Amino acid sequence: MRQSLRCWRTPHRYLELVVKHHILCADPIQRYIPPGPCTTRLTMARVKGCLLVGSVPLPDTEAVLRQCSAGMPHRLKRIPDGETGTRNWFTYHQLPVFSQASPTMITQHVLNAQLAQGEYTRQQIDEGVEKLKQAGPLKTGYDDAAIESYGVFKTLREEGVMDKGTRFQASLPTTPNVLAPFIQDAFQPQVEPIYEEALFRAMRRIQDTIPHRDLAIQIDLAVDTMYWEGVDMYKPWFGGGDMDKSRDYIVDYIVRMVSQVDNGVEVGLHNCYGKFCVFTRPTYE
Repeated sequence: MRQSLRCWRTPHRYLELVVKHHILCADPIQRYIPPGPCTTRLTMARVKGCLLVGSVPLPDTEAVLRQCSAGMPHRLKRIPDGETGTRNWFTYHQLPVFSQASPTMITQHVLNAQLAQGEYTRQQIDEGVEKLKQAGPLKTGYDDAAIESYGVFKTLREEGVMDKGTRFQASLPTTPNVLAPFIQDAFQPQVEPIYEEALFRAMRRIQDTIPHRDLAIQIDLAVDTMYWEGVDMYKPWFGGGDMDKSRDYIVDYIVRMVSQVDNGVEVGLHNCYGKFCVFTRPTYE
């Protein structure tokens, strides 16, 4: 199975395979054999390209684009802006989106640890959610960052810093990657549709502003991978403790997010087993 960050309309069963077996196949991978009772094997061809999936420890977008292009010349079909500045530690920059509007629902976050959960009455939960709604449509800032960085990308590409066919890659998380670490468990079911809508608005504006031929969207799955593997650092607000139901729910919301991507825009999934998620190894290894 060969699948790079091309635009695809994903059948439900195929996306489930992608999520279950943590597949994000870039161009070097020519064939994938799903894990079975006898073998798990990747057949590798000569490396033709590189796929950058995370933050880059450089001061700004221009530095990232210049250094990555120079270090991997003619190998990058798509390139991110490095998530510099306030975005340099995954979703931490999303905390003010909620804390300024409804501080009652915020956790005392501790990195890679279970979080203390408060006890709330139904009235307290409803009031906290209502304050969030009254604050106006949530603004994630992902669209602002992508559009600003694309301007730098476009200028540098015109200067010849990167190849003409290179796309700008915008990375956005799914809803659990923000709610799980920063929102108290009791509020999460009601906050989910509010924040998901905000993410979708950001995706819409990105796609309305950046030409489709220039754009790739990466969907980051970190907390989702914890949920999928049954790691108990965070407790999902869905599934009721049933792993199969939880995984069905995960597939469903990823499908919803992928469905927001227009034809002509590349899209890919990033299952995170990096520094933020040092908790387990893929179950098929």
